[in-house]
Formats: sequence, C-alpha cells, structure tokens
Amino acid sequence: MKSPKKQTGLSLSQTIPSRMAEAETLCIKVRDLLQKKGLSRACFPAELLARESLNNAVIHGNRNAADKSVLFRLWIGREWIRLQVTDQGPGFDWRKANQNRSGTTASSGRGLPIYALYAERVRFNRRGNQITLWISKSNRTGKDDGTMAAYVIEENNQQCTVKMAGDLTAVLVAGLQADLKEKLGKGVREVVFDLASTVMLDSSGMGLLIASANSLTPNGGKVRVTNVCPDIFRLLQSMRLTARLNVSARVE
Repeated sequence: MKSPKKQTGLSLSQTIPSRMAEAETLCIKVRDLLQKKGLSRACFPAELLARESLNNAVIHGNRNAADKSVLFRLWIGREWIRLQVTDQGPGFDWRKANQNRSGTTASSGRGLPIYALYAERVRFNRRGNQITLWISKSNRTGKDDGTMAAYVIEENNQQCTVKMAGDLTAVLVAGLQADLKEKLGKGVREVVFDLASTVMLDSSGMGLLIASANSLTPNGGKVRVTNVCPDIFRLLQSMRLTARLNVSARVE
C-alpha cells in the first residue's frame, strides 16, 4: 500500500492542559467537526483514535502533571484524516510495547492494538512522545450522535444494571468504578451494562468492563454487555472480548 501523503490543510489545532475533562471536550469537538464536514463514516475510528492518543498523552505521557500540556492537531485531506498528538513527557519505547499483547483478562494495554485496527498508518517520533495517525475517510462505518456521558444504576436483588445515557470513556470511568465497587460490596453477582445509547467506547471503558468481570468471576458472578452498536461490537470482537464480557448486539 502506498504511504499516504501529508495534507496541508490544518483543520484543528489546540493545546490543552493535562486534564481528562479537557481531553473529553476536545474529543467532542473532533466529533462535531467531522460531522459538519460530512464525514460521519469516519467519525468512530477518528474519535476513538483521538481519545486513545489524548488519554495516553495526559495519563502516561504527562502523568497528569498540571504544568504540562498536550498539543492536538488534525488535518482533513482528500482521502485521509491525519491526527497528531504530542505530549511533554519523557516518551516511551513503543517498539517494546508493541511486542506485548494484552490478554482477555487484562484491564489495560489495548492502545496499540486499537491503533493497528483503526489507523491505516501509525508513526511515532524517535523520542516516543508524539504519535501521528492516518485514517481513511471512506473505509469505516461511523455514527451520527453527539451524546455526552451519563449513566443510571439500577439494582434488583443480586443483579445490577448500568444504563448508559452516553459514551463509556475515560472521563467517566473513575466515578462509575467507585459506584460499582460499592454495589459489588453489597453482594451483587451480575452486572449488566446496557449500551443502547452508547456510540463510543475507548480502552478505559473496556478496562472498566474487564475489571468488573475480573471482580465477579471468582465468586461465580458475571458481566453482560447488551444492546451494543455495530461499531463497538466489532471493536470488542477484534479485542477478543465478546465471550469474556457476554456481549450481545443491539437489535435495530
């Protein structure tokens, strides 16, 4: 395959502080921009890759340091969307990291496989603190929704249902994880994640699902993930998690 050429039309450039809330706001801006440009088919892969890159930059690159920032740039060309994320951290050995693959019980470490799955080309700088990704404008199926993150937890005996009213992403994980820990402490044996209104799931969200399953399985409990949209179903299938998480697709 020919390497995609660099585009000259910079569509978005923004520097954000190392805070997950800022990364979330920027990801929604990316979603809105692509939809306004008529690129809904590319929304899911582009936003997912932006989330993974920004999350890694904030958490692993800058280590949430308040005095460090992240530079995000997006180009839209004739055939390609190009994303670039640069942090101010020391960098990492991406070659070594690429040799290690996460198993189905690992709640982290899926960033590189997601890059490989959704980007046509991935490039790191020598230092390892900048990533550039190329996404085809036409070879993925996206979505047309701008829903923000929220959830409701319902209990029924030993079953707990988490009804998502938006995306299951990094900005939501800490709060939801704390709420679920409280429920599991009360003897809940089954947790159902209803994703009927969810259009985006990043690696942090996947980590939450896996961690919940890991907590329940030793005591005979389980996690079920229901009403999953086609994009997220394919993502979980590619990560070999559909059986582990008892995933069922959304009925259209």
